Amino acid sequence: MASKNSRARTRPTGSAPPQPSGSGARRLGGQPAPTRPARSSGAARRYERSRKRSNAALGWASVAVVVVVVVVLVVVKLTGGSTPTSSGLSASGRNPALAPASLVSTVATIPAATFDSVGTDGMPAAFTVTAHQPALTSGGTPRFVYVGGEFCPYCALMRWSLVAALGRFGTFHGLKLMSSATTDGDIPTFSFYGASYSSPYVDFTPYESEDRLQQPLVNPPASVNKLYTTYDGSGATPAAPFNPSSSAGIPFLDIGNKYVSAGDPAAMSLIFSQYGYLNNGGPGRAAIAAAIRNPSSAVGKAIDAKIFVAQANYIAAGICSLNGGKPASVCAGPGVTAAAKVLAAVKPVG
Repeated sequence: MASKNSRARTRPTGSAPPQPSGSGARRLGGQPAPTRPARSSGAARRYERSRKRSNAALGWASVAVVVVVVVVLVVVKLTGGSTPTSSGLSASGRNPALAPASLVSTVATIPAATFDSVGTDGMPAAFTVTAHQPALTSGGTPRFVYVGGEFCPYCALMRWSLVAALGRFGTFHGLKLMSSATTDGDIPTFSFYGASYSSPYVDFTPYESEDRLQQPLVNPPASVNKLYTTYDGSGATPAAPFNPSSSAGIPFLDIGNKYVSAGDPAAMSLIFSQYGYLNNGGPGRAAIAAAIRNPSSAVGKAIDAKIFVAQANYIAAGICSLNGGKPASVCAGPGVTAAAKVLAAVKPVG
């Protein structure tokens, strides 16, 4: 599993489980993976951190508060629930807290000037471009399917770009705070579980198939599983010619059946390394959001924030190419058009 070799190789519930291939980081769109030092099979274990809760000395004046807390914990235990920690996650990884509106807004309202100044930042095309495939639409707009897992480190990274890109076309509601598994970087991110998205330009349907502890969370419908097996694959068998990698994997992205990707985004392999800046909580969610908004800042440079922005431009370019270039304020921007030019040069497969 991903916690053993840092690869995001889970699948939608109901499909065949992937098998370790030992071939290194998975790639998005079949692009060559950037050179990184090899990571040992047990390296991910070193990500685990103690989450011990410090105990404050309580005087007699605090007895009433203690009694209330004990009662709450008893009720939670009896009802099978769990209480959130200061990180916004429960001990089990379930019931994450809502992401603050200010945090979501920081990422979802990145200035157009930032997207335009970054463009693709020299990153390769973020998708496999398909040919002769049936259009994937909903209500006359392109449908955008995401399949990931809350434990997955590459999904954790990709969600920052997804929120940044999709924030230009619509509005998220109910995003949760999340971090990848402690054995997979403990990278701060969001979760799409229980969230919704509204837009007149694209229909975004996300599925988090497993929780932070790699337990089943959402069972994607049969139609989504079919997309996954068609364009991603099943277990150790990739879906040729759409997935040229060694196995199926997540994050899986499908924009209208025209732009598909599977597994570890090649560009983000630069970010997720054994001692990456975002591992073990990184500088914190607020600092990460601010850095993506201003990738030229000191923190932005440290976390390679331009990569997040470049990925967002590729996502936006894919959407714009299928919805008639709407809204023009987004689709005609230099950053998106730069990404669109790269995608247009990719040889379609099908």
